[in-house]
Amino acid sequence: MSTESMAVGDHSTTHDDDHEHHPTAKTYWLTFLALVILTALEVAWSYLGLSGVALVLPLLIMMVIKFAIVAGVFMHLYTDLNILNGHWFTVAFGIAIGLAVSVYVVVFAAFQFNI
Repeated sequence: MSTESMAVGDHSTTHDDDHEHHPTAKTYWLTFLALVILTALEVAWSYLGLSGVALVLPLLIMMVIKFAIVAGVFMHLYTDLNILNGHWFTVAFGIAIGLAVSVYVVVFAAFQFNI
């Protein structure tokens, strides 16, 4: 067997292994359902007539949850690295978005309340 055919054979084995952990159609449908429900909750929450923290905080929480779902499933972050049961990158993205939202809230509060 030539080196070229071995490389092709090795690539196909590696290629198959990489796709073994991709989300299934069921996962995509459950993700779709979760995103639809969260979006409906966000829209309904915005029509409750609330203002200030009572309006913004739940919307931010729902936003972070939706971000984690999208990053974990559609960007394949759930399956990229098998640390913390395969959720390492999603946890890292969740922490990063949490920090970004925290900085946004602090800066907004500083301008709003002249801190």
